[in-house]
Amino acid sequence: MPERFFIIDGHSHCYQAYYAITAKLTTPDRKPVNAVYGFTRILQKLLREHRPEYIVAVFDTKWITHRHMSYREYKANRKPTPDELQIQIPLIYQIIRAYHIPIYAAKGYEADDIISSLVQKLSDKPVEIVIVTSDKDMEQLLSPQVRIFNIKKNIMIDQEVLLKEKGIRPDQVVDVLALSGDAVDNVPGVPGIGNKTALELIQKWGSLESILANVDHISGKKRQENLRLFTDQARLSQNLLRLHSNIPLQIDMDTCKFHNIENTKLKKLFRKFGFNSLLTDMVATAKTEETHYKLINTPERFDEFFDQLTKQRIFAVDLETTNINPLKAHIVGISFSWQPKEAYYIPFMGPEGTECLNPGTVLPKIRTILEDENIKKAGQNIKYDLLVLKNNTILLRGIVFDSMIASYLLNPIKRNHNLDDIALEYLSYKTISISELIGLGKEQITMDQVDINKVCQYACQDADITFRLANLMEPLLKKQGLWHLFQMVEIPLIYALAKMEWNGICVDATILQKMSGSLTTRLQQFEKEIYTSANHEFNIGSPKQLSEVLFEKLELPQLRRTKTGLSTDANVLTTLAWHHPLPKLVLEYRQLIKLKNTYVDALPNMINENTGRVHTTFNQTVTATGRLSSSEPNLQNIPIRTDIGRQIRSAFIPCEKDSVFLSADYSQIELRILAHFSDDTALVTAFQQDKDIHVSVASTIYGIPIEQVTSEMRRNAKAINFGIIYGLNEYGLSRDTGLSLKDAHNFINAYFNLYHGVKRFKDTVLEKARSCGYVKTLFNRKRSIPDLNSENKKRRNLAERIAVNTIIQGSAADLIKVAMNKIHAKLISGGYEAKMLLQIHDELLFEVKENALTLTRSMIQEEMSNAVTLNVPIKVNIKTGKNWMEAE
Repeated sequence: MPERFFIIDGHSHCYQAYYAITAKLTTPDRKPVNAVYGFTRILQKLLREHRPEYIVAVFDTKWITHRHMSYREYKANRKPTPDELQIQIPLIYQIIRAYHIPIYAAKGYEADDIISSLVQKLSDKPVEIVIVTSDKDMEQLLSPQVRIFNIKKNIMIDQEVLLKEKGIRPDQVVDVLALSGDAVDNVPGVPGIGNKTALELIQKWGSLESILANVDHISGKKRQENLRLFTDQARLSQNLLRLHSNIPLQIDMDTCKFHNIENTKLKKLFRKFGFNSLLTDMVATAKTEETHYKLINTPERFDEFFDQLTKQRIFAVDLETTNINPLKAHIVGISFSWQPKEAYYIPFMGPEGTECLNPGTVLPKIRTILEDENIKKAGQNIKYDLLVLKNNTILLRGIVFDSMIASYLLNPIKRNHNLDDIALEYLSYKTISISELIGLGKEQITMDQVDINKVCQYACQDADITFRLANLMEPLLKKQGLWHLFQMVEIPLIYALAKMEWNGICVDATILQKMSGSLTTRLQQFEKEIYTSANHEFNIGSPKQLSEVLFEKLELPQLRRTKTGLSTDANVLTTLAWHHPLPKLVLEYRQLIKLKNTYVDALPNMINENTGRVHTTFNQTVTATGRLSSSEPNLQNIPIRTDIGRQIRSAFIPCEKDSVFLSADYSQIELRILAHFSDDTALVTAFQQDKDIHVSVASTIYGIPIEQVTSEMRRNAKAINFGIIYGLNEYGLSRDTGLSLKDAHNFINAYFNLYHGVKRFKDTVLEKARSCGYVKTLFNRKRSIPDLNSENKKRRNLAERIAVNTIIQGSAADLIKVAMNKIHAKLISGGYEAKMLLQIHDELLFEVKENALTLTRSMIQEEMSNAVTLNVPIKVNIKTGKNWMEAE
């Protein structure tokens, strides 16, 4: 049996992959890769199921071909290659080359002609040629040596199959197409003759020339007339469809020979593109790698283990527990690792009859080590372990590394920083999934119900992998200039956040229950107003029905279309609110429902039964800018400028008697940071003179004295001040202010003409970012901006906005983190009867004893104002009150 030479029609399969995978697959840095993923799966299927001895891939180029020269309308009806596919072609090339597959492409030649030329060159080789394509034009190349494989339909075609199914030979394929034409490539053919008729004519007469020579004998007067009238067009079509085999190509059979896949390159690409499902098939696993994991479940084993533990100066630690909520979790066991591929697991709980150690005996012994500041600890999301241990009266000290935070700093736009993903990315290691132990959904059990030998492997793996990652990632952080940020800001912040989560905050459930009733009544009133405004009832929660009301019945402007229809999102409704009252009513209705469901009804059920408080979780590794986020519940998104938001805040109260809330809020900190970075004279002067920055900007832009600035002028200036940070364009400014597009455009131009430093700063940021691919904050936090050089204007504009916003917002985020660390250190040093409860972006909320208010206020003011030095003053507004609303 001869060896097989596979020729892949590359461009055809790129399109096939692009349209087959409609899911929005992107790389960790948000580049689209659905076509790359689909093409890779096609290639893997081909290699796995057919194991070709030789293989090449053939691609088109953008250059004009001889067909365009002879027929200007050739392929004129084809839509341009979608931008999102075009930018993926080079990535697909990378995948193909990683498989050591040669790529053939030639300027001025189509892929079809290259394939034809390859077939001609291989005709004297002892190989069977398989063309992998779904293009029917390729059937003209069939021969005893050549077959066609349609991988999508899993069909292999040879000349016998062609004869059986279509009744023609390969040399007749072009003539059939010359008669019927090819709509895809805009090849005209002969009007009135479709594929079925063309096949019948060729089957009877043998060739196009024979048909044209015997037109008088063709049935049908109209058909005869068209054949006479479009003779030249038929021959032109024949010429356009006939493949050329004279391209000067060189084939190195050794290069085309398919060898073992270069795993290293593929792993690197799969990690880069975020193809974790493909990567897991190639990496080491817990079942294949040799490890030394030991179960410590007897007093004798523990004594031996403890003797070794006392000699370590750094180790990774990991807890297995019964609950993902650290304040509700019981410790099932604890694992340690201080050597790669070695770890120890101490079980405290297990299935009935399992031999475990008594935590009452073990924890007091290891407490001294866990609480020793001089013995360094590493972990993955170690704040969770810290809180669980604190709930067991152990304070975990000496934390120096968290692999989750390290991963986040190295790539803040990556979606996930869980241990499974990090192990795949940095160690090419597939970890044991927790679902393998405890299951999923209704059948899920808790870790204490799992066989301790399985838990041992899982827990030891977590500690081992974390220890390995610490050794690997520390040099990477240093190389990227991120070590100081990691060591001096993010790691100390773990303690501050853990303390805040431990503190919790009290909520008056009675107030919220009363609010729930009144909100139900308000929502019913809103429904009536909405129905009145629309002149009929409809499902307000249905985007489809709302779209029909807005754009068909009311005939409001159609602003943005999505895959499912016209958009009715918040941005669209905000713009439409300037045209009709209904969109504003819907926006307010939506906000009421969201606040009622998310806070008013939910918060009373989230009060911890043991502490009587609500305990949010602060996340360090979610936002790409460096900002903290809050979850379960999210206490950062309660609005302050709406009546309902203020009422919700009034339900948050001090837990202890004779205490008040103290709110410390950075005043316009992002604008101050903009002034610092831009060094714009006018902005810097305004802040140094403590002027109202929005009034000052309005005065400058409108060219009037400050005392003549109206509230509307100030509102417009405020919109552009903050809009500069968020990349606001004239459309956004028009939407937010009601200015016409022309006035909004002129307003922005006037701003940049007067504030030269800001314009210079933005231009400099973008120039540097385009060169190096990333931006940096005041504290050297980095974020890659991959689309700054994108050919897609929409993507490029978004990237430009992100670049500027990241520097400003990220620097503000770093600033308040530094302040939190300083304040936390002061609070735990003693002398202040106060607790830090919440961080809401630029605001910190404290619970303070009234008799300690003056001292605490002074300390907070001092630490926040001097967290960093800018070339403009940092201003902190401090307010107090008996509830959160009063403290705003």
